[in-house]
Amino acid sequence: MTTMSLTLNGASALPTSTGPVIEALLEMLSRAERALDIDPRQAKVFIGQASRLLEPVADTQARTDGLAPWQERKVLRYVSEHLDRTISNQDLADEVGLSVSHFSRRFKASFGLPPRDYLIRGRVERAKMMMLNPAAPLCQIALDCGFCDQAHLSRLFQAVVGVAPNRWRRQNIHAAAN
Repeated sequence: MTTMSLTLNGASALPTSTGPVIEALLEMLSRAERALDIDPRQAKVFIGQASRLLEPVADTQARTDGLAPWQERKVLRYVSEHLDRTISNQDLADEVGLSVSHFSRRFKASFGLPPRDYLIRGRVERAKMMMLNPAAPLCQIALDCGFCDQAHLSRLFQAVVGVAPNRWRRQNIHAAAN
C-alpha cells in the first residue's frame, strides 16, 4: 500500500501565530496521515472533518441541521484533549451552549454518528496508535484511552475493528516496523 504525504508545501508561508482553524486543520490532516496505512476509512473521516473547516461561511447559513463549523471545531478539540477521561453528552453540549438533546441531534447530523459512538471510535483509534508500541501493556493503553479496563477496551475494540486487540497488534506491529 502506498502512502501519500499530507504535508503542506506552503507551510513556511503560514503566519507565525496560527489561528484555531488552521491548528485544527493541521491536526486533522496529521491524524489522517497517521491513520492512512492503519485504517483508511478513519483517514477519510479525518479528511472529511478537515474539509468541513474549509467550507465558506455562506454555507453555514444553508446548513441548519448540523453543528456550526465553530461548534464542530470546539467539540473536536474538547474530545481530543479529554479522550482519556469520561466525557458526557452534557459536557459536550455545555461546550457549545446547547441542550443535550439538541446537541446530540446536531452532532449526529454533522458527523454521521451519535456522540457516544464517535467517542468510542476516537478512543479505539488512539488505542491503535498506542498499540504500535510493543512495550505498552494493553491494560495501561486502555486506561490512557479512557476505557474502564482492558476488558472494556477489548470488547469495544472487537466491536469496532472486528478483531481482538492482541491479534490486531500482532498483525500491525510488523507493518509499522517496516
